[in-house]
Amino acid sequence: MSRLDRSSRAATVAATTPATVAATTPARPDPYPRRLLITVIAGVVVFSSSMTIVSASLPTMADDLDSSEAFLAWSVTGLFLVMAVGTPIFGRLGDIYGHRRLFLTGATILSVGTILCGLAPTAEAFVAARMIVGLGISATMPNGMALIMAAYSLQRRSEAMGWFQMAMTGAPVIGLVIGGPLIDAFGWRYIFAVLAPISFGGVIASWKVIKPSPRGEPIPIDWLGAATLGTATLTFLLFLEQGSSTSFADGPALALAAASVVSLLVFIRIEQRVSHPLLKLRYFRRPNFTGPLIAQPLSQFAYMGGFLIAPLLLDELFGYSVAAIALVLLARPLVYSVLSPVGGRLANTVGERSMIVSGSVLMVLSMIAWVFGAHWTSLPMVVLGLILSGTAMGLASPAYTTVIAAAVDEGDLGIANAMGTTMMNIGMLTGIQAMFTVLGDGRGPDDFALVFGFGAIVTAFGLIGGLMVTSSNRA
Repeated sequence: MSRLDRSSRAATVAATTPATVAATTPARPDPYPRRLLITVIAGVVVFSSSMTIVSASLPTMADDLDSSEAFLAWSVTGLFLVMAVGTPIFGRLGDIYGHRRLFLTGATILSVGTILCGLAPTAEAFVAARMIVGLGISATMPNGMALIMAAYSLQRRSEAMGWFQMAMTGAPVIGLVIGGPLIDAFGWRYIFAVLAPISFGGVIASWKVIKPSPRGEPIPIDWLGAATLGTATLTFLLFLEQGSSTSFADGPALALAAASVVSLLVFIRIEQRVSHPLLKLRYFRRPNFTGPLIAQPLSQFAYMGGFLIAPLLLDELFGYSVAAIALVLLARPLVYSVLSPVGGRLANTVGERSMIVSGSVLMVLSMIAWVFGAHWTSLPMVVLGLILSGTAMGLASPAYTTVIAAAVDEGDLGIANAMGTTMMNIGMLTGIQAMFTVLGDGRGPDDFALVFGFGAIVTAFGLIGGLMVTSSNRA
């Protein structure tokens, strides 16, 4: 054999050695982030799937529990109040003691609350059980999102949050479609009989799948800051509740508003002085932190306010039955769910700033479509408004979360996600109360048109927040 042949053979053997093959074979992607995403979704999907069906079932529950719809509405309002107060606290606790630990704690509380809802003997017990559910989701939501953020690279976070949002918005659609016939056939308690084992299955999966997360720096918890921030949030939401039921100018409502302002000022003062604040105020000087906190609540203002006004419009102006109204309204969450992954992918290609600005513009256009839908009593315009609002949130929601997360230190992911969630809830509840207040007792075409016009004006200010943002994946 010639020297050339021997050299060629040696080169061929060397090229096929295990070390060489390993070096040339593309590395398989780590399966853990995807497993984590699915597991976190399984842990919180019970909450989102129960929201619409509980709201739709309030008349049935009121008859069964010998109560009123007005009191049972606290099963929704009270839940959001607990979330608004508890989410920042649990988010911060997760930053300190580990996001996995707080997520598992919250998922367990959520499961227990779901069982108690199904077993509630009275309306008071049911409202209390829903508040326990709110306590559980206050811990799971910010810490679950922090776990996802830590598992995915900066370039893939938007895509991951798109799938997360798809599950969170798609579950209420499924809950409404499946839950309605189930309640008609067996009663409302069977909804929770179905949800409880799903919830506990999510807890078990979380224990097995989620890897231990590192603890943060062992710093003292700013309990005084947490208390004042919680008080400011709670009194503001109670001000909205009191003002909508009586008048925003009466004594109790004004007292709650004053208490909210004072508590917020005290919170800011505390955070400026303590060595380890609950929330670092310097983050508010970062446009990528403050911008989404402006844009998202204002979009949610129109999204939730418009969504709850729309059934009244379809009932009063079109004379539709409850079943027909539910069918029409499904268009919005369905579009929201389907387009969330698309929004996550687009955020990676065109940037989060473009998606947030587009979301605000589309939300304004949805309000305008409803203005014409009400004024002309036009069903196609109403459906267009539903589709536009679902598109707005589906495209923008993943970007809201990822921009905020990228704007803070890794050790503050929990509190950052919590602030985003809290501001979103405040925007939702403010929109509901404010738009119902503007509507008042009017039920004519121009009355509804005025409400949606008001929503368009408020939402337009969200463009300010969107224009502040610099896309984190391009920074």
